[in-house]
Amino acid sequence: MVDKLLAEKAYEKIRFNIVSLRFKIGEALSEKQISSQLNLGRTPVREALLRLAREGLVVIVPRKGAFVSPINIDDFRLLFDARLMLESHCVRIAAERISDKKIEELRQLISRSESLIQNRNIDALLDIDRKFHMGVVQSCGNRYIEQIADQIYNQVTRLWYLSFTSRTDDELRHSARSHTGILDALSSRDPDRTSEANQEHLENFSSQIKKHFFDQYTGVGTGRKRAEG
Repeated sequence: MVDKLLAEKAYEKIRFNIVSLRFKIGEALSEKQISSQLNLGRTPVREALLRLAREGLVVIVPRKGAFVSPINIDDFRLLFDARLMLESHCVRIAAERISDKKIEELRQLISRSESLIQNRNIDALLDIDRKFHMGVVQSCGNRYIEQIADQIYNQVTRLWYLSFTSRTDDELRHSARSHTGILDALSSRDPDRTSEANQEHLENFSSQIKKHFFDQYTGVGTGRKRAEG
């Protein structure tokens, strides 16, 4: 049990460092260094890296080691399609199943966005975004869908981080307002309206990623920005 808890702790910390780009895209992941940084043994770190490899956040190359996995525009298209398909299904079910209490909890969550936007608090904003979407998914009551959604959001979060510094406050506020639009649609218990609100939110997400990431970056697999000038 202790070993499993340590492996879970290692997994959560390494995953956070990857999705928040504290570990850069393409960066080599040394078991020894990570063990030292996290004050954990190498066995739980190794297990965590293997788990992250299965989820697509880490690439393990024989005789070379583990690396943070790359992202490219084809990956993004596939991720967007997967997210659109999954959430389109989930929000329609959630419109019928989500409790009024859960809707209010999500409203309280979103209400924190403005102060975080003013402070450009990326970690807290991303935490809200993830909790919001996972909250909707969880209302479907299907643990297998939750697992798939969690993996998709891990990949999406890296793109969100990469585009964050270029987004204006108004663009961030638009995203927060669209979350409120989804909640209003859920409150109406109308699956069609909820699906439309969620699709609008995802299309805005896609356009922001393309504008602030793929239009500005090349060599995505290494995380290098195109030279300006």
